[in-house]
Amino acid sequence: MTSIATLAVQMQAGSFAQSVGTAVARQQIDAQKSVAALVAQTAATASPPAPPGQGQLLDIRA
Repeated sequence: MTSIATLAVQMQAGSFAQSVGTAVARQQIDAQKSVAALVAQTAATASPPAPPGQGQLLDIRA
């Protein structure tokens, strides 16, 4: 039979492991959001606007 102290230590270890896992997951999500924002910003500024009239005519001759 395990003692109360052993049981308490096991519960604290489990709680600590869960807290660390949650912190790591939050850091990964924050990092992914930062990368997504950087990619979106780069994509928005990298492409120049289309010239006037581009894409308005459709040639369907075969």
